[in-house]
Amino acid sequence: MRYVHQTNQESYLLRLFRGEDIIESLQKFCKHHNHIGSGRIQGIGAVSAAKIDFFNGIEYITNTFSENLELLSLTGNIAQDKIVHLHGVFGRSDGSCVGGHIMSGCIVSVTCEIQILVLDPQVTREEDPHTKLKLLNLPNEIK
Repeated sequence: MRYVHQTNQESYLLRLFRGEDIIESLQKFCKHHNHIGSGRIQGIGAVSAAKIDFFNGIEYITNTFSENLELLSLTGNIAQDKIVHLHGVFGRSDGSCVGGHIMSGCIVSVTCEIQILVLDPQVTREEDPHTKLKLLNLPNEIK
C-alpha cells in the first residue's frame, strides 16, 4: 500500500454547460489553475453522448453512446501534467446503467456539477511494467 498525506482543504465547485466536453473542460480548468498538482474529483450531471472505455487487463475496449444519459456518479483524480483520470456510472431512462473509464466525447446535455478537492503534495504517475498504464506513484509505503 502506498499513500500521500493531505495537508490542505482547497476546493472548487464547477458547473459545465450544454455542449461542453467533460474531460476537455477539466483539463482546461487545471491548466488555467496551474497550482493544482493533484486533486480528487466527484460530480453528477447529464450528457447527450458518452465515450466510455473498459480495460480488460490487456487493452481498452471503447463503448460509444449517442443518447441522453444521467451522470449518476463521476469520480476520479488529477495528477502530474494535469492528467485527469475519471470513471463514471451513467443511467438510462429504463433504469439500467453503463459505466467505465470516461474519455473525451462525454458531452454535457443539461449541466455537470463537479467538485475538485486539491491535494498537497503533488501526486505523480509512472508506467506500470505489467499493464503499461500510468498509475499513481505515491511517496509513502506500508509493508
